[in-house]
Amino acid sequence: MGREKGKILGKARISVKLAFLYMSLLLVSWSIILLIFYRVSDKNATESAQALSAQTLNTVSKNISTLIDNTAYYSRIILSSSDITEALELKDGKMQKESLHQFTSLVDTETHINGIYMWDMESHGCSIDKNHVRTLRMEDIRETNWYEEVRELAGSYCLKLNADRVLTQSSAETTVSLIRVINNPTDYHPVGILMINMDLNAFADSYGGLDSKSIPVIYVLDDTGKIVTSQSDMSLPSVKEALKSKKNNDSLLLAQQDIEGNNWKVLAGVRIENGLKQSGIGGIIFAMAMIFLALFCGIGYFIMKRYVADPLEQMAGSMNRMSGRKFEKIRMWGNRYNTFGEMEILETTYNKMVDEIDALIERVYEEEKIKRRAELNALQEQMKPHFLYNTIDAMGYLALSGKNEEVYDALEAFGSYYRILLSKGREMISVREEAEMVKDYLELQKLRYGDSLHYVLNVDPEIQGTFILKMVLQPLVENSVNHGIRPKETPGVVYVEGTAEDGYLKFTIEDDGVGMDEDKIKELNRENISSNEKSFGLRGTIERMRIFYESDIDYTIQSTKGKGTTIVLRVPVCYEGDEGHDESIACGG
Repeated sequence: MGREKGKILGKARISVKLAFLYMSLLLVSWSIILLIFYRVSDKNATESAQALSAQTLNTVSKNISTLIDNTAYYSRIILSSSDITEALELKDGKMQKESLHQFTSLVDTETHINGIYMWDMESHGCSIDKNHVRTLRMEDIRETNWYEEVRELAGSYCLKLNADRVLTQSSAETTVSLIRVINNPTDYHPVGILMINMDLNAFADSYGGLDSKSIPVIYVLDDTGKIVTSQSDMSLPSVKEALKSKKNNDSLLLAQQDIEGNNWKVLAGVRIENGLKQSGIGGIIFAMAMIFLALFCGIGYFIMKRYVADPLEQMAGSMNRMSGRKFEKIRMWGNRYNTFGEMEILETTYNKMVDEIDALIERVYEEEKIKRRAELNALQEQMKPHFLYNTIDAMGYLALSGKNEEVYDALEAFGSYYRILLSKGREMISVREEAEMVKDYLELQKLRYGDSLHYVLNVDPEIQGTFILKMVLQPLVENSVNHGIRPKETPGVVYVEGTAEDGYLKFTIEDDGVGMDEDKIKELNRENISSNEKSFGLRGTIERMRIFYESDIDYTIQSTKGKGTTIVLRVPVCYEGDEGHDESIACGG
């Protein structure tokens, strides 16, 4: 493909080559500048995304940490209440309820707290909830899946997702609970369990003020890796895989950060904006550089085209324009380029060369005409003895048979045949005359073979006035008789038809003789006919037509062994001029 493009460009005009050269130079320069500008812009965009990512992670982490610290602070206030510890120590349900309800204001005023729940060590409980009165689903608090972990913390808090599912009136939504053991302040033995449920919206508010278009991915995960809250169009496994492999999306920068004070994490994905859109003053400089390069290349191309390409193309155009076989001389006087001495030298030298070439072409053309006529005559003369031998052989057979009248008829037909064949030395004869030659030949053969040979000659009257190369049909008919009908043990028919078709004369020679096999047909096709020494009649006829008509002929051979052969020949239509000789005959549709 590259070589083909190179050949096409090599044949192009010099102005096209110059345009290609300057366009290539411009595109290469633009590409280099664009690459540099893109790299700088991309670096700036990545750095901006990294800064925004760090800021986002810090903001969300601090907001969540503050939310948890506030809830833990309120839990410590509850734990420090002597009324609470005393009621839990006495396992008095009424006292527990009264002591806990001191903190109803926390649930009412603090939007991030949904409920406070408390149990003594015998699973007696009470609660303050914004929505429902909720009780423990099971008989023993120790049956919960988080009890042992809370006991081991010995007063420190833990954060659990959906820990309140052990209560009645639980919803399917995710909840976050802060749970801790309430210890006796005297000897620090556990007297109860405290759980504070936090509103999930409060966690979502930690990133609610951020632009979701610039920061499309945010995940808050607990210490087990479960999702606390999120806003993302990218799945968590995909985010984790990208962070693990450290392969960021081309348009998304992913990062993570631990939340101080617990094992929670914040994952954030910041969109890397198109550096070209954020280029600002750099973009203006880039555009100006591109415009300057375009102007520079355009001016350079205009100068080179005007003072180099145009004069050379005018000269090349004069050389390429031809009229028949005559070269056109260069005429540059009166042109602004005649001030160049080199152009005048080229003009004079070229015009002198044109005169010499014209004379040489005329001489070669005449020599070719003589050579072509000699080749045609040679082929025709080779075919005459071939036909003459076959005809005399037929008349000799009649004479030996004592058929004097048939011999006379044969000589009369033979004389008619040769009168048309000689045709005052013309190469072309009318289709009518060619048909008469075929008829004379077939009559000669019928005198020899009698009822063993029949023929049908059907030539359209509309084409009988057109002209054809002499001795085209007769050799093909002769082949049908000698190689098709004669070897046949039963009578045979030769059918000859002539019609006009699409600006050509179409001749069909068909026989019902012995036919040919596929190998024989292949020997007679277009590719092999010239080297076939056995079929002189067909080969000589085709070669004569190719020389005369300059290969503007077509023929097909169809044959079936034991059924016969059909030859279809197509040659150009030719018409006679006023003078009535070969030079006044014009061929073509």
